[in-house]
Amino acid sequence: MKIVYIQPQTSVSESPILYLKPDTAIHNRELPLYIPDFTTDLRAQCVLMIKISKQGKCISEKFAYKYYEQISLGLNLIAYDKQESLIAQGKPWEESTSFDSSMVVGTFLSLSSLRVEDPLATFTNRGISFLERPLSCTLQELPFALRYISEYITLRTGDIVVIPLSPIFHKIEAETIWEGAIQGEKIFSVMIK
Repeated sequence: MKIVYIQPQTSVSESPILYLKPDTAIHNRELPLYIPDFTTDLRAQCVLMIKISKQGKCISEKFAYKYYEQISLGLNLIAYDKQESLIAQGKPWEESTSFDSSMVVGTFLSLSSLRVEDPLATFTNRGISFLERPLSCTLQELPFALRYISEYITLRTGDIVVIPLSPIFHKIEAETIWEGAIQGEKIFSVMIK
């Protein structure tokens, strides 16, 4: 199982950002999330996730919907200071993006169980909502995302594809609780230490 992060291009001249995370990047939600010692600037990006339901290579956008049945929310964590340093040195980003517990994965929901056409994702920190986003726009980006990813990487059953709901990376601080919900149903809750 692998985690594939894709940030679709924001302009015609840009290529999407694409990178992998190992399965050890998935944080065990039964435990607090400890800020790693190697960073002083841990940040989180709110993301939508889909779980791949069948193997695919060179997936056509027209048939992309056949490759997933479940969605979730989560947090994509990066060691921002380390990433800036690696970029400045022209080095790969893995040390800053793919470390253990760098992905908070929420409970997956069946798409068919969502009873509204445009479900609302809500993220809170310390009980205060900081992002509310209808999922329809991001869901519409999935056919392109699956086509682009599968040109380079075979997607297998159980793989998780991650796409940002917002380009903003939020500063993570100790002694905070971060939560995500779809239509009021809590998808994840994580205590930061």
